[in-house]
Amino acid sequence: MKKIIRVPDMHCPNCAMRLEGIEDSLPGIKQIDASYKKQRLVVEFDESVVDETQILAAVEDLGYHPERDCTGLR
Repeated sequence: MKKIIRVPDMHCPNCAMRLEGIEDSLPGIKQIDASYKKQRLVVEFDESVVDETQILAAVEDLGYHPERDCTGLR
């Protein structure tokens, strides 16, 4: 499954790199593409291993404030 998660407080390349690191620490994440210019994450994940709530929690654990109402690709 692919989801877009807006992260309005992602402002620089370092922020994007930190958020892309979630891929290494959370099982079930296939790919994360973080764009600080668009302030969003495009996350591809295996729903049988990880869910959107866990992904959002991982983003929050890094100190960001993801928007929870993004349900699909736009």
